Amino acid sequence: MSDNFMRSIKLSMFEDSDLQRIHDYSMKILAENGIRFPDETALKIFKDHGFRVDGEQVYFTESQVRNALETAPSHFVIRGSNSARNLDLGNGGYGVPGPIGPVNIMTLDEGIRKGMLKDVENLCKIYQASDVITMNTNNGVEANDVPVHIRHLEIMKAVLKHTDKPFYTELFDYKKMNEAMDMIEIVMGEKLEPGGNIYLAPGSCPSLSPLAWSKDCLGNIIALAERGQVVTTGTATSAGVTGPIRLFGTLVLQNAEVLTGIVLAQLVNPGNPVGYGTGAVPGNMRGAKYCCGSPGRVALQLGFIEMGKRFYNLPTRSIPFSTDSLNNDYQCGLESYEGTIGNTLGGADYMLSEIGTVDGLMTTSFEKTILDEEMVSRLLSIRDGIDISEDAASLEVIMEVGSNGEFLTSDDTLDYMYDAWYPKYTDWNSTYETRPAEDYEYVLRRANEEWKRRLAEAPESMLDKAAEEALDAYIRQHSHG
Repeated sequence: MSDNFMRSIKLSMFEDSDLQRIHDYSMKILAENGIRFPDETALKIFKDHGFRVDGEQVYFTESQVRNALETAPSHFVIRGSNSARNLDLGNGGYGVPGPIGPVNIMTLDEGIRKGMLKDVENLCKIYQASDVITMNTNNGVEANDVPVHIRHLEIMKAVLKHTDKPFYTELFDYKKMNEAMDMIEIVMGEKLEPGGNIYLAPGSCPSLSPLAWSKDCLGNIIALAERGQVVTTGTATSAGVTGPIRLFGTLVLQNAEVLTGIVLAQLVNPGNPVGYGTGAVPGNMRGAKYCCGSPGRVALQLGFIEMGKRFYNLPTRSIPFSTDSLNNDYQCGLESYEGTIGNTLGGADYMLSEIGTVDGLMTTSFEKTILDEEMVSRLLSIRDGIDISEDAASLEVIMEVGSNGEFLTSDDTLDYMYDAWYPKYTDWNSTYETRPAEDYEYVLRRANEEWKRRLAEAPESMLDKAAEEALDAYIRQHSHG
């Protein structure tokens, strides 16, 4: 069916004049207050390009920001070792990755415990087998059993070994990010360099609200841009805690911060792929903390996506799936679905996905991972909209059935009924006769069976022997404190 006859669904909140005001207010902040950059290399880059620098504070003019934005591409292709998995983000591709950063894992069998390297590997296999998750990750949970100084090497090996999809990486420092990129070069057989192929994106290089960056994040931005890999700037602003309590003010603040990260990436490598990202939420003022469950997240996501996509014409991402619930319960499903609506129906190009997480991003549930996949497929079905062609109007079918007829056995129903969305794991057909009302774990058990099936069928490695041996040699060489 021609796209001319498809009516997709897209949520929108702002008028063009609203977006212009956010930009203008952000420019005022950048010109008069500036942003703190506690990194000598970053400060030298700004000084060398004529920016006003006072100590660690850098100030930005409208023209300096605009010049950088003009070199930032509107889309980029991130690649996997299997070219059929490549994603053109910003040009129709949709990146659904695994999460970044949870500390614990939870399963129906074991309950909750600290994540281990084996869990990282198993999650890579689960994500690889998904037909919804389009990007893998090396940090579906922390490998708490691996010493910190070599953890980045072991989790990079895990994702390179168990996926042929594009993937996210945990945020490292400058040295560790370069080592991660070295390992990609070993497997892909080519140099990572400006203008070359793109294989890597960190989940986020977030600012340190309000109006500052951390040294590690700046090191990541510089390392990635020096080798032509994706820099996804972002925020983790908590309105009322690290940002203004009113959401419009938080949108202004985070826009100012994100733009400066994009500027730095473009100064290092003009034309470097960037993502305009957000992770801002309304603060939980009953606990003065980051809140994953607030409905205000949707407004923040939509506003930020509109700034990135409509105003700056950049690939854009937000954080879906998150919940403050400790369990796979009603609260968990409600908050996760609500938080994903903004990304999927708002027109974002990819996610800092927290798929499968509970407990305020701290815990990855294997069962929720499977159920969140179904959530995305639901929302993608909604986003795709409906066919409004003359044929889809079904006039002949309606006339043929006539008054008081039925459509169940019509040829039209038999031809098109398989196009409808149906669940894989949630349940439409049980009755109280087939399943007791108190059986609250039925859907979780189905999800449990699915992730176990994927692990049982996963290959031991997706690398050839020579590549795996080369990775092991690299890890041995760099495994020093």
